[in-house]
Amino acid sequence: MSTPHSNEIMISIRPKWVDLIRSGQKTDEIRKTRPARLGETPFYRVYIYQTGGGGVVGTFILRKVTYVQAYVDTYGMKHLTNTIGLRHCIDDYELFEYLYNENVRKSAGWAWRISELQMFEKPMKLEQFGLKRPPQSWCYLWR
Repeated sequence: MSTPHSNEIMISIRPKWVDLIRSGQKTDEIRKTRPARLGETPFYRVYIYQTGGGGVVGTFILRKVTYVQAYVDTYGMKHLTNTIGLRHCIDDYELFEYLYNENVRKSAGWAWRISELQMFEKPMKLEQFGLKRPPQSWCYLWR
């Protein structure tokens, strides 16, 4: 029997990244995890919480994630895989540092593709989504 799940997510994003998303320059959000049932659920509605007290400023549809891997080869060279075509606005050094964990042979993350972006005219409060505080990264919404 499958467990019930929500197809709504709240994600916390810093103001500088929200501005790049709003302008259309950033269409992929890099995270170390992804929604567990993305293949079984046709899409997730993702609400954007702007950190620093900015409130819930918009929403997008998540239909696709891309696996991104960071590793060091036997010669000590740093590598990233599957980054071609992604528009995440992070330079390769920062992306590698964010994803790589020296205790894990191959470290990885996910690029969440932002589609059907809608920014709100007026930010909404977290309480309207049943949350008392923003998620550290992201969380499912149960309402």
